[in-house]
Amino acid sequence: MMNENETIPVKRFRLKFSHVLIILLLIGAGSFALFRIHLKSKLQARIDAIRAAGYPVTRAELDELNKIPGDAENAAYTIMAAFSYYKVCNQIESESLPIVGLAELPPRTEPLAEATMTLAAQYITDNVQALERLHVGAKIKHSRYPVDFRFQMQYLAEMRRAVRLLKLEAVVHAENDNSQLAFRSVMSGFGIARSLAKDPAFVSQIVRFACQAFSVSSLERVINRTELTDEQLVRLSQAVADAQDFSGMSQALIGERCAAISTLKDPTSIELEPVGRDRPHGVVLELYKALGLADMDAIICLDLMSDCVESAQLPLHQRQEVADAIKAKLVSTSKIHILLHELMPGFSNLFTIDLTIFPLLRTAQTALAVQRYRLATGKLPDTLAVLVPAYLDAVPTDPFDGNEIRYKKLEAGFVVYSIGEDLSDDGGTERLPWSKRKGKHNSLNWDVTFIVER
Repeated sequence: MMNENETIPVKRFRLKFSHVLIILLLIGAGSFALFRIHLKSKLQARIDAIRAAGYPVTRAELDELNKIPGDAENAAYTIMAAFSYYKVCNQIESESLPIVGLAELPPRTEPLAEATMTLAAQYITDNVQALERLHVGAKIKHSRYPVDFRFQMQYLAEMRRAVRLLKLEAVVHAENDNSQLAFRSVMSGFGIARSLAKDPAFVSQIVRFACQAFSVSSLERVINRTELTDEQLVRLSQAVADAQDFSGMSQALIGERCAAISTLKDPTSIELEPVGRDRPHGVVLELYKALGLADMDAIICLDLMSDCVESAQLPLHQRQEVADAIKAKLVSTSKIHILLHELMPGFSNLFTIDLTIFPLLRTAQTALAVQRYRLATGKLPDTLAVLVPAYLDAVPTDPFDGNEIRYKKLEAGFVVYSIGEDLSDDGGTERLPWSKRKGKHNSLNWDVTFIVER
């Protein structure tokens, strides 16, 4: 037996390094798991908030939102059918024709050279089947193009070509003083652009703006070369007013946000070229996703894109300041967010791209009102204020500074203009054509103009 002075021996427990390492790994794994759960929860909260605000968050929801009525005729099918009839320029036509080729269009007050006119008229005749389908498609109210991205790139390129063809047709008819057919060509150009108005993709809206710009320049040429009736001017005014649709770019931002959510939730779906022989991007992206970096990118991206969507509702002249703030946020974000910096740079510019087309549309709208006033009274207005309310509900504002669009009488005719992105009023100075933008002439200040010299 043990006496009361004896102690019970205690076995000492030695904590080995391997045990410490296991404990630290378990703590690290637990912390990382909590971190990933927190990120997932934070991202889902962002997505739920977007959906709660009434916006789509998946491509399926976006597709459902943008459907046209089931029994409605689809302008997209008729317009795309026209592309198969389009006759591409041969070498002579490419070198000699303006608009669809490389030749420069003469100034608005000068006619086409006889040889150019003959060649252009023949080219229009060769493309009559394509043009007739474009005219029909341009009048159809509803439009929905395919959502397949690869096919989208193809038909968007064709649409630019189609509107150039319509502009050439308008020029030829105006040279022949056929105001009705010239009017139809201009209206169809605006109709083709309108068919893209609800396409929820950035590139689609860029093409829509390009088509509108072609149509405005076509309109300017036609007004200078032939006499349009008041009824035709009214219908053109309505087409130009309809083109000033703020929702198009908002639609694009919403659509691109859906695509960003899909991409960042599954970055391995991105098709990228392999990095090296045995290390494809898929492995890198899997690791990127596993570490939670893709979720972190998605959270930052959605916050920035939500700022873009909300700011797209602001008046045009207030958007640039907000765009600059969004760019600053993006620049200040760590470069470790690789996918974010791949996806986001263009988005901060999306809702300011309207500034490239709205000045053109507003100067055109105002010029049409001036022309209607002159047709009715036999003289030009002294100020734009006299056009309200008979010809304009209000004098349109300049998207660049929020002031009224400018107007000035010329020795022959008039100019309506916006001050442009340099924010300098240069008195209605017209931008030089490409062939003359060389050296010091390229840096000369200019305004966004619509000029009628007759």
